[in-house]
Amino acid sequence: MTPSKNNRLWNKPIASVGILAGALLLSACQSTPSSPVIQRANSTYETTGIASTKVRAQENALESAKKTCGSRQVIVLDDEVKYNGLLDERTGRVVGQVGAVVGTIFGTGSPNLSRDDDYEYTVSFRCQ
Repeated sequence: MTPSKNNRLWNKPIASVGILAGALLLSACQSTPSSPVIQRANSTYETTGIASTKVRAQENALESAKKTCGSRQVIVLDDEVKYNGLLDERTGRVVGQVGAVVGTIFGTGSPNLSRDDDYEYTVSFRCQ
């Protein structure tokens, strides 16, 4: 007995919706990558946030610091930002802006030259 044509037509959209829902659930479970925290002398800690933007790298590192301190306040003792991009930082921004303009004019996407590890934000802190 072969399935009717109507049943086969419904199976494809249902399977597609199921796959899409599964992918969304998996991506929702994915959290911000946690930065390892190293305890140093005198109750100080150090962690490094890594991301494609400077702000996101800072947020990642500070989030790890907050988790380490719990209900206590994070006191930043020292911090440093390091850029590890393919091009130097200024050239990368210019290329990104030009690519966005060209992509808007021609209806194509802009080239993405950034990587998830372009910026490193290292912070030394203590909890108070």
